[in-house]
Amino acid sequence: MKKLIAALLLIICLTFSIGQGQALAEESCEKIVNQGAATVETGWFKNEVATIGWYRGNITTDVKYDVCTPTAVIRFNSNDWSKLLKEGKLDGFRYEVYSYAEKDGNYQNFLFRQIQNGQPQTITAAQFRQ
Repeated sequence: MKKLIAALLLIICLTFSIGQGQALAEESCEKIVNQGAATVETGWFKNEVATIGWYRGNITTDVKYDVCTPTAVIRFNSNDWSKLLKEGKLDGFRYEVYSYAEKDGNYQNFLFRQIQNGQPQTITAAQFRQ
C-alpha cells in the first residue's frame, strides 16, 4: 500500500513539474534586461535578438528582448525592396522597423511588420516569433 501511494505521489509530482516547465519555457521568450540608457539604440543594431520595447530611464533602462527568435540587421537597397515587394516575392517576410509602434508614458514598443499580399501589415512580437 505504501508503495502504491508513493508511486501515485511521484506521478502527481512529475505531472505538475512537467506542466510548469512547459509553461515557464513559453513565457521565457521575453526577457527584461536592465542596461545603460545610452545602449538601447546601439543594442537594437548589434544584438542577435529582437528588441520588443523598453522603459526609458535617465541612467538605466529596462529593455524587453525576444530571446527565442534569432534576428539579423540588414540594409536593403530601396529600389530592390520596392521591386521585390511589387513582384510579390516578399510575401510572408517578417521584420522589425526601427520605429516606435506606440508610446505609453516612458514605455516604448518597436514596430513589427509582415508583408501580406504585397502590403506591410503591423504584427505583434508574438506573431513575429511564430
